[in-house]
Amino acid sequence: QAVRDSILALAGELDLTRGGPPVPPNQQDASKRRSLYFFHSNNERHLFLTQFDDARVAECYQREQSVVPQQALALANSRLVLEAAPKIAARLTSVDSRKLIVDSGKNSPSTINHELSTHDDDAAFVKKAFACLLAMTPGEVEIAASLRALEDFKKLPGATPAAARSQLVWALLNHNDFVTLR
Repeated sequence: QAVRDSILALAGELDLTRGGPPVPPNQQDASKRRSLYFFHSNNERHLFLTQFDDARVAECYQREQSVVPQQALALANSRLVLEAAPKIAARLTSVDSRKLIVDSGKNSPSTINHELSTHDDDAAFVKKAFACLLAMTPGEVEIAASLRALEDFKKLPGATPAAARSQLVWALLNHNDFVTLR
């Protein structure tokens, strides 16, 4: 639930409306409501949430903790992630991206915002993406690798700078630190 809700929140699409009826199973894939409001049934479970240890009704909502390959595949191939990545990249590129920055404990928001004064610079984009998606400051090696990846993405047929940034965001959403608390 936290993974799905985080992706929607980063894309600016999470519906924060409180209360109301549960979202029926046949409407959950298209829903932007918080996962908390999904109808839970032992027979009908949301596939994406199930991959990330959704609480089971039959076990009194006790949640298992697992790390399995299917989680990586779910993030890599999920329609939710594929549709959210360009929206997140656009928000990171926009002037309003300060709303997305998370205080990782290493950086205060004022430090991060100061570093993000040039919105068209790929290095600044990489720093914002790491701060926002992984709650960390990238090292020189990570920045260099990300910049090389952006250049490679731009060389793909029909690629644009926006599409390249979207691909980098997609890669960071698939990073272990996006779903793991340390």
